[in-house]
Amino acid sequence: MDRAWRPQDELPEEATAFVGRTRELGAVRAAFERARLVTLTGPGGVGKTRIAMRSARELAGDHPDGVCMVELSGVRDGALLADTVAMSMGMRDSMAVPTIDLLVECLRARRCLLILDTCEHLVADCAAFAMTVLRACPGVRVLVTSRQPLDLPGEQVLAVPPLEVTRSGGEAVELFAARARDALPGFTLTAANRDVVVLLCGRLDGIPLAIELAAVRLRTLSPEGLLKRLDDRFWLLGDGPSETVRHQTLRTAIGWSHELCTPPERLLWARLSVFAGGFDRAMAEEVCADSRLDREAVAECLAGLAGKSIVQRAADGRHLMLDTLREYGAAWLNEVEPVQPLRARHRDCLARLAGRAAAAWLTDDQDRWLRRLDAERDNVRAALEFCFTVPGEERAGLRLAASLWSGWLCRSRFTEGRYWLDRGLAAVTGPFPERADALWRSAYLRTNQGESPRAMPLADEALRLAGRRGDDIGCGRALRTLGTAATFMGDAGRAGRCFDEALGILLVRGPREDLIMLRMLRGFHRAKSGASEAALAECDEALRLLEDAPAEVWARSWIAYVKALAHWFLDDVDGCARELRTVLAGFRRVQDLVGLTNGFELLGWVYARQRRYADGAVLLGAAARFPAQVGVPRLGDPALEDLHRELEGRAREALGPDRFAEHFERGMALTVDETVGFARDDPRAP
Repeated sequence: MDRAWRPQDELPEEATAFVGRTRELGAVRAAFERARLVTLTGPGGVGKTRIAMRSARELAGDHPDGVCMVELSGVRDGALLADTVAMSMGMRDSMAVPTIDLLVECLRARRCLLILDTCEHLVADCAAFAMTVLRACPGVRVLVTSRQPLDLPGEQVLAVPPLEVTRSGGEAVELFAARARDALPGFTLTAANRDVVVLLCGRLDGIPLAIELAAVRLRTLSPEGLLKRLDDRFWLLGDGPSETVRHQTLRTAIGWSHELCTPPERLLWARLSVFAGGFDRAMAEEVCADSRLDREAVAECLAGLAGKSIVQRAADGRHLMLDTLREYGAAWLNEVEPVQPLRARHRDCLARLAGRAAAAWLTDDQDRWLRRLDAERDNVRAALEFCFTVPGEERAGLRLAASLWSGWLCRSRFTEGRYWLDRGLAAVTGPFPERADALWRSAYLRTNQGESPRAMPLADEALRLAGRRGDDIGCGRALRTLGTAATFMGDAGRAGRCFDEALGILLVRGPREDLIMLRMLRGFHRAKSGASEAALAECDEALRLLEDAPAEVWARSWIAYVKALAHWFLDDVDGCARELRTVLAGFRRVQDLVGLTNGFELLGWVYARQRRYADGAVLLGAAARFPAQVGVPRLGDPALEDLHRELEGRAREALGPDRFAEHFERGMALTVDETVGFARDDPRAP
């Protein structure tokens, strides 16, 4: 994880001007002077997230190790909470150690602010997570937004009130005027309309979301018309407690906006609630269009909903819907049509996207599709959750998970990949092809997390199932996985036999990407087995297979890493260093922190052999800073762990304990970019 993984200027951009809230911002700052956990509570639409974002910007100077905002509205399973936080912080779960343990280890010595946004559906999980982090990491502060507190000892709970409405105006009126100018350029508050706007904001109880929805209507109605139409809706309100009234006020304001939509727009609003996170127009058309609402109508209605601020258009062209509006749409959907067919169409849409991403693996288009899968993370999770909770959809879930495998692999998201594959394997127990495919994929992820002994039985079962079906490619993939697990277990004989048999199968019928992976892994096995020249030949063959993808980065970086390891065992430290400098640039580009960690480690050894002991200590410190190696043998091999201790001891002896510690700690303090620059002898590196 980078030292400042989320500097305050990289927080989500504020789409509209921030208005008022001086007291609330001061209260957040004062609360953090008393405690390390602050929770902003209040009903939907009251402005908790905006206050949290603005507070984060104002408090950034108090947190030298960064600010990280984690959006949780799309996370429905608490088991994925820690993984979601880790991903937001740039971590990669490269091993089987629980992600919460990695986070604690990474945050233990840091001074940072962690924002958990929209926690009300995960209160118990967020409470357990916050308690663990706060107890173990004294420099971490946590800011929570939720409709209810976490109920933890020492938690400072700040109820976010509606905006103030006074006779002369107040912050609520300021907000209305600001949003009115966005909707209707040239709008100004005047003596003629101020009283009406004050009354309008009072009717809306000063709730920011309600005010913003009303302000948009100035495109078609005057302030007087707005007030009259809103008054016509207020027969719904009763004399209950203020919190209930405010909830009803917001519901009324949203319902009023709903009534102002055309019937097709209302239907689209309801259907769009199936998306978790964002979506683009093509996805909306694919999921929401049918005989009642064709694609042209979807596009037209989407523009209409954007014009009414029901959906918001992000800077990247995608559309977003606030949680409160999504909830309203979901409730309406339950009344107008069956939900399950729509969720199935949503799943099918994500399956097609994942299939195109899988087809782009190890091609020049790989990076673009990896970024697309990153953007669809919440939608992917929603689709998988649908598959593994609705009877009869489990095999479709395993097929979707298989399509996502290469994305999890390239991004080193092994724990999440295993989570979904294993959920599917628990549900699909028969001898189906989807089970055989998921078994070797889950086994391979386990080998990457230091669990080769547990991976072996899964790959063996995959081999048996594929053999029964006459699936040669499945057999080759299972054998390749068995060879990889055997390599990490130090069983060179079995590894060699499995790789040779896999090669015999895949050379005849295997897809290009399977052969590339096999050549790369076989090269790794041969380098570790003392056959470095043969390892280099395997790498050259893998690169030949990549000739049609000159811009591909991920596989090329790992192949270069295997070549560097082969040069190391050939005692060619200069050749090893040359390959590694190329490797580090590639791994940085694809955000592969596992590859970067391994590269820093191996280059640290090279520097120790070259008697550049201080530089070697810096790189060993950088490698130790990332959690990728905690609990896993160095570079996946106990023998290489022994080599690490020998070379670190040599540097420590040459420098002396104090100087070694000084350089080692310097490496731990460098950011990813600074470490890559240092490793590549960039004169701009610190």
